[in-house]
Amino acid sequence: MAIYRPPKPRWPLALGAGVAGLLCGVLIGLAIGSADPDPSEAATRIRSSLVAAAGSLEVAAIEYEEAVTDGRIEAQAEYDGALDALGSSNARYREVRGALEALVPDVAEDLDGLYERCRGLMEDTVDTPEVVACLEDLEAALQGDA
Repeated sequence: MAIYRPPKPRWPLALGAGVAGLLCGVLIGLAIGSADPDPSEAATRIRSSLVAAAGSLEVAAIEYEEAVTDGRIEAQAEYDGALDALGSSNARYREVRGALEALVPDVAEDLDGLYERCRGLMEDTVDTPEVVACLEDLEAALQGDA
């Protein structure tokens, strides 16, 4: 008579634990995710992102002023920095653009147009006052001052 017992398969236990964990995760996700978003919280988040996007534009204007003289790029690093600052601002705006478009589609379209216009002016190395004016208009629009 042998004392040795063959091992029992463990896959049913592992499968049961996996299914139970998945079920718990789904139930917790439904409980947490089912709450409707608070409109004032959403508005505060949108406003905060737009103000942060506006903050990068001042850097873009300063860098562009240092980089371009009479339509020529004099300092490539500053010029690249100006474009990067504009891109950073645009990325910040894009984070909330969908929500903004749902709330006020005209404002979202205006902001899109201003971003395109400013980028176009900068890429064409237009004289500094025109680019700075465009960036200031964009900054005011992002802050709700326009």
